[in-house]
This record gives sequence, structure tokens and C-alpha cells, in this order.
Amino acid sequence: MFAKNNRRQSVIIYIVGIFWLGYVIAMLSQFYFDVKNAANDEILRRQKQMQFIQESFIPVVISENFNLLKDRMESARKIHLIDFYILQNGNEVVAWYNNFNNLAGINADYKVFNQVLQNEDLAFRTVKLMDYRFTVGVFQNKKDIMIQTALSMKGQLIQDVVIVTSLAALIVYIFLKDILNLTKILSTRDRSKLSSIKSLSKEGQTLIKASQSYENTKKYLEQENRYYSDSLTPAILHEMKSGQKAPYAFQSTMIRVDLNGYTQIFLEKKDEYVTDIMNTYFIQARELIERYNGLIYQYVGDEIVFHIKEDSQNSQALALACLRSVFKAAQDIEDSLPEEADHCFKVKGSFVLGKIRFVNQDSGFALSGLPLIESARLLSQVDDKTSSSATFYAEAADSLKELCSISDTKETLLKGFSKPSTLFRAKEFTRIEEALRKDVSLATYFRSDEDLCHIYEFLTNEVASGHEDAFFTVFNILKTFKVGRTTEIQTERFAQLLTDILQLNKEKKVGDKVLSATISLASNFVPSYLVKETLLEPLGLCLEHPDHRVQANAIIVLGDLAKDIGFLRRFVYSKNNRVSADALLVSGKRDLDKELSEKLKEYLDSKNPLFQASGRFVVKSLGEHYKNSDPIFYETNPYLKELLTKLNLAP
Repeated sequence: MFAKNNRRQSVIIYIVGIFWLGYVIAMLSQFYFDVKNAANDEILRRQKQMQFIQESFIPVVISENFNLLKDRMESARKIHLIDFYILQNGNEVVAWYNNFNNLAGINADYKVFNQVLQNEDLAFRTVKLMDYRFTVGVFQNKKDIMIQTALSMKGQLIQDVVIVTSLAALIVYIFLKDILNLTKILSTRDRSKLSSIKSLSKEGQTLIKASQSYENTKKYLEQENRYYSDSLTPAILHEMKSGQKAPYAFQSTMIRVDLNGYTQIFLEKKDEYVTDIMNTYFIQARELIERYNGLIYQYVGDEIVFHIKEDSQNSQALALACLRSVFKAAQDIEDSLPEEADHCFKVKGSFVLGKIRFVNQDSGFALSGLPLIESARLLSQVDDKTSSSATFYAEAADSLKELCSISDTKETLLKGFSKPSTLFRAKEFTRIEEALRKDVSLATYFRSDEDLCHIYEFLTNEVASGHEDAFFTVFNILKTFKVGRTTEIQTERFAQLLTDILQLNKEKKVGDKVLSATISLASNFVPSYLVKETLLEPLGLCLEHPDHRVQANAIIVLGDLAKDIGFLRRFVYSKNNRVSADALLVSGKRDLDKELSEKLKEYLDSKNPLFQASGRFVVKSLGEHYKNSDPIFYETNPYLKELLTKLNLAP
């Protein structure tokens, strides 16, 4: 069975190509028949000339003027009227000539007179004049004559081919060029040139307008999708994308954080002032909530309601840690207020672990469950508005003792509940420095910019002291973090961490594994909009590192952070399998061209199973990447489709 070839060519090229090929074949066929007929005509013409010369020279033979006969026959031969002759008198040869100077070849006993005798190579005629036999002949190899005739007629053939080729090219250039350009642009990542394409044909212009309209509609729908996605809170959007059908329940910690004295600020300050300060607070709070895996459910005035799902980590500990970071952000805002502001900026929070239900209501989706009510009741128990505090049930204290100190305890009957509850309140929290001295695994509960800077300093000191175990414990925690909005101070501190570890590695004080691990964290903690030379320079040095893991991680990170990654192409041809595969993946995500495609086909066709596996991984990854990020490219790029076809993954 033959493998099915799913790589489709342009129908326009097919049409023009078939027209050109058909015309050329027809023209060559006609040329062949013309040459063949001309060769037949030439053979008949030469035979007639041969007979004419023979008849003309009979009087000379009869007069036995043999010298004159030889002169005239030589003249006829030179102008190709004949090719050979022989005059015989009985067994005596009176005069003769042939091209091979071979008398034996023509000295025969000719017995057939006054008839043209011929075969594939020659024709001759003999006449008997008294005792003389006068034979004249010509060569008539049809193949040679056809070749000579074709060479003499080639000018017209070439002219016709040039004319039809020029006509086909003109058709493509004038009427089809823009459609071909449109196809080419649609199969690439950059479609900004769509507006520059013009067409002389109505069909071409229609296709171009339709493509431009589709691209504009696509952009509009993407913007609209982002708008509606942003209109839905992260908690609802997360559940809608989970693939589960509502209603269903899950274990989670519900958290509320509320600004103390918001009503007073709202009544006493101008709307612009309140809007600006609350936006600053909400932006910082949202970033911190997302860093601690929190999903915001509601903004209610100054209150933020969010939850952290219970999984392998302690969601209540994460909730407390998140509140601690939000409290610190609020304190920073308060510290930045001018003296005339005349108000504090303290927040309070509460959290409760329990079952949350995701339900479909008449106006959309919502969360429901007892933790929503309990967290609101706990927050209402806070009377002290001069300091930030977190309130929670006493049952959670054991899992939080490493992160805070209990400030006070309260026994109360919450509204709507039949039994009294013991509430704990925390105002003082464990500092990052103290937590790292106690247990480095506590780093998972410190994710603010300030916390990260302390962690970077801690890691530098640990590896410089030879404590790589502590480094990797923290590394396994940090690789699960992801920073969105951050400060330049945090990114510069990370760049300094990388620079320090690179220097320690050069001094043989730190292993290559530590360096490669540090490099891999760059994409997590440095957003692309804050990438500076202080980070790019050490990453560039890592590209030349002898360890292939260091090289490969540097390639991946630069692929995420660098604007122009053309300089990474040279690593596609690295002898190391991992380095080359990562360079192919990074470059292919920017744009997949023929060069990268050919290299990937080499991997897929390799006899080395490691190279085959790398090739399959890269092709599958590129397919998933473009299927999600650029469906048009995924469907139209010929190189990607050919690679996916080799793995039976073609769309």
C-alpha cells in the first residue's frame, strides 16, 4: 500500500502548470510528426535528385568521356546531390567514389536495372548502357535525417515554447500572483501584509477582501472573547473551562478580605481619589491572590471574595500566607499616602475550609456552599480596625502555627448557627528569614516580591556555602510559582541571582545542575516586558557553556523572553540531541519554515531512537502550540502539515 500524501499543492499552479505542460506536449507531438514528414519528403527528394543526375550524365557515359564524368559526379557529390557512384564495364571498374574510400563496398554485380532499390540506410539505381553499368546512390538513414531536420527547425520550436511560457507566466503574474501571495501570507504567522495586496481580477479581489474580513473578524472575536472572559471572575471561568458539568462540589478554602473604614474614605474623599487608590490596591491584591493559586469569585465594593482549592498543599496555610502578603501590600499603600490623607489603609480577612458547589443558575454560573456564609460571619466578628488581621476557626490552628502567632481567641455564636464556635485571630506573622531558618520547605508560603528577593539572597548564600540540598528543595517550590505583575527590583534581584550562580559555577564552587535549574526559573519570575540586558547577558554566556543542560535551558528561556531569537538558529545544528531539539522547538514556535522542517524530517527519519523521540516530541508540541494559538497557520502551513502527516496527526 502506498502512503497517502496529504500535502496539497496550489490549484492555481496545477491549472497553469497543466495548461503549459499540455501545450508543450501537443507542440512536441506536432513537431515530431512535422519532422517525420519532412524527413520522408527529404528522402523522396534525394532519390529524385539521384535519378535526375544519373539521367543527365548518361550522354557522357555513352560518349566514354570518363574524365568529364568524374568531374561532374564530383561536383554533384560536393553539393550532396549524390553520395556514391560506380561505372562498370563488365568486371572492370571504370570510375567510382564513396565516402569510405571502399571500392569493395559498392563493387557488386548489379542485375536490377532502372529501378530504385533501397533499405534503411541507402538507396541506389542502376542503368545499363551497352556494356556499361552506371550505378548512383544516396544515403538515407531516416533517424539521422530526422535529427538534422529537427535541428534545422528547432528555432521555431524554441520560439513557441518561449511564447507559451511567457504567456503562462504573464497570466500568473497579472491575474494570479496576488492570490498566490494571499495563500502564502495566510500560511505564515505574519498577516499584517494582507491590506497591501491588490488584484486585477474580480475573483482575486473577492478572495482578498474575504480574507481581510475574516482576519478582522478573527481579531474582533479574540478581543470580544477576552472582554467577556475578563467580565467573568477567575473562579467562574476556571470551573467553566474545567470540562465538568455543573453542578458538582469540591473542597476549598473560601477567603474574604475587606478594607477597614472604606465607608468613611468613600464619603470623605473625591471619587477620583477613591477610584485611584482602590485600583492600586485591587491590582496588587489580584496579583498576590493568583500567586497563591487563589481564584477571585467576587468584588463587592471594597471586599474581595476568593478561594484556594484544597489539593496536595494546605489551602488554609496558603490562604493565611496570601492574606499576610495582601496585608503587607495594604501597609505599603498606607505608607505611601501623604500626611493630609488623614486615613489609614488597613484590611481584615477571614477564611474557612469546606465544600463549595459550582452551580448553574438562571442568570449564569455561581458558587454556593456553607464556607461562603461562614467566611462572611467570621469577618463580621472583627472589631479592631487599627490593624490588619486574619480570622479563622480554631481547628485550623495546628496547620498554621509555623506561619503566625495567635493574637486573641474568641468564643461566639455565629448568626444562623446553633453551636458556638472558637475563633482565632492572627495579627503577627512569621517573617521569611525566620521561616527559612526553621524549614526551607516553608518557602512555598512566601510569594510576594519582597519574599522572593529574600529567597534569592538565601539561595545565593546556601549554594556558596555548599548546601545544594537546600537549594533544590527551594527550587522545586519556586518552579511552581508564576509571576505576572512585578517590580523591577524583583526582576533585577533574580538577574543578580543568576549572575552570582554563574560566577560561582565558573569558579567550580557550584555544580552545572544548580546553574541549569536557576536558568529554568527565569521565565517564571521575569515577565517579558521587564527583560533587560542584566538578564540577557548571563543567559547569553550560558549558551556557550560546555554543559548541554545549561545550554538547553538557556535556549528555552531566551525563546520565551527575547524579542529576536534569530541567533538561536545555529543551535538547531548542534550535535547534542537535547540542545538541537530545544532550539527547533523554540524557533518553530516563532515561525516554521522549510529549513526547520527539513531538520525535523531528518530527526523523524533517523535510525537513532533518541533522535526519533526528540523529533516526535517537537512536532507534537508545535502542533499543539499552533492549534491553540493560530488555527489558520495550523491548517494552512504546508511544512507543519507534512510533519504532522508523518506522525498521522494531520488535521
